[in-house]
Amino acid sequence: MQTLQQNTLVTYIDTVPDPRCEGMCIHNFIDILIIAICAVLCGVETWEGMTKFGRKKKGWLSTFLELPNGIPSHDTFYRTFCLLDPTAFQECFTRWISISDTFRNFSGDGLDVIPIDGKCLRGSRSKSKKAIHMVSAWSTRAGMVLCQRKVDEKSNEITAVPELLRSMYLKGCVITADALNCQREIVKVCIEQGGDYLLPVKGNQENLHKQIEKVAEQQCEWHPEQTLGFNYSETQEKGHGRTERRMVWVMEDLSEITEAKKWEGLQQVAMIQRDRKLIIKSLRRYIITS
Repeated sequence: MQTLQQNTLVTYIDTVPDPRCEGMCIHNFIDILIIAICAVLCGVETWEGMTKFGRKKKGWLSTFLELPNGIPSHDTFYRTFCLLDPTAFQECFTRWISISDTFRNFSGDGLDVIPIDGKCLRGSRSKSKKAIHMVSAWSTRAGMVLCQRKVDEKSNEITAVPELLRSMYLKGCVITADALNCQREIVKVCIEQGGDYLLPVKGNQENLHKQIEKVAEQQCEWHPEQTLGFNYSETQEKGHGRTERRMVWVMEDLSEITEAKKWEGLQQVAMIQRDRKLIIKSLRRYIITS
């Protein structure tokens, strides 16, 4: 078990390689990084702001940083981050966030749900190149992005997500994503990294989807609360001029779903149905989870 001292930000960030020329630096590399991180976490958005933050908090910063020549200038912050290896920095910072009790305990006890999503960056498209596509992992407990990965131009989101997950410590986390990322490789990486998953199943996993649909609809059609082999729950909510009834069936006996054996860690399948009154509509979704 790691001690509190071993889990400090300084310990993790100190492993980032220093890209500067030896013998030409008057500030410690770790001091620059820690001041910048603390400033950004407090809402600072400019290099000048980092210097102002450091000067105002110098007394506090000096309790755990050496600061041999005081607070770096805004030009020093700029030059250092221009040279910095972003991948190495991100991996160290992500490991600290993932393991740190500080972020784990933002919302009390329980699991941290981490949605994975991909987005194109606005304004990144031009005549000569495609838009930049990023996949991100968001911590619902910490309220921040834990990790991001750029999707290679010759690849896609499905191959980028496993790389993203491999850089994270997932113990105590539940990974969610859209149906596009309901893939065996992604599920495998979640389990290998110590996490769990909850993913929707649609037509891109045709065999699995058909088998779950067949079992669920055969048994859940008429008396949902009395369905054998399923755990059942429902809620009702009124709002926006309509009443919505949400029903969920969860099944642990997967003997009739032969495709389940191909998905590492799969323990349960679920069907979620939403019935809306006034706007007559019924929606069904199928879920797999570890």
